[in-house]
Amino acid sequence: MTNRRAFLLAMAVAATAAKLPLAAAYAAAPSGSAKLTDTDRADLKRIADYFNTVRSMSGRFLQVAPDGSAAEGKIYMTRPGRFRFEFDPPVPMLIVSDGAYIVMEDKELKSVERIPLGATPLDLLLRDKVSFDDKDVGIARVERGAAILRVTLFAPERPKEGALTVVFGDKPLEFAGWIVTDAQGKDTAITLSQIDFNPSPAINTRLYTYGDRPAVERALQQRR
Repeated sequence: MTNRRAFLLAMAVAATAAKLPLAAAYAAAPSGSAKLTDTDRADLKRIADYFNTVRSMSGRFLQVAPDGSAAEGKIYMTRPGRFRFEFDPPVPMLIVSDGAYIVMEDKELKSVERIPLGATPLDLLLRDKVSFDDKDVGIARVERGAAILRVTLFAPERPKEGALTVVFGDKPLEFAGWIVTDAQGKDTAITLSQIDFNPSPAINTRLYTYGDRPAVERALQQRR
């Protein structure tokens, strides 16, 4: 990704999180599935096909929290269901999903919180097979800008529990990041950079196991 394109994609994620229009303004929470056009369905198929070629990825992330604070770190993801966010110092956070539960550790407060992956919108992107068929997932809106494509998704059985907006550069299609909107309408934006898709050697699955620190340290050492 060129520096200019990376900057534009980062701005696209930021604009989505700030609810600035690319094609049209939209509300924070989905009110129901959109009426999709043939163009929408074609773009959704393109995105699903793209995701289904990506079984894993590693790289860098920038997180902007609802209060505007920013943090950076390393990201690892392996479908189905597994990811690891390692925040750079001084942020004392680690977030790990083993495919069933997300563990959030605050090293400074020495606190650990566990929540089911299926209770979060991010689950929609981490399924074994990603599908944007509106029979399987709620599609709140499909929006287009200048070489930008974004899709807002929600779980049909839990429409009031939040939404996930995925943001892409287009022509060529390139994953830029996502925004999680919680039940209160607050956004957390993740912008990706320096991403290696389907890296070789493969990501050691021990990275997604919380608590076995020696095994995780050995797996991280192999990635360096």
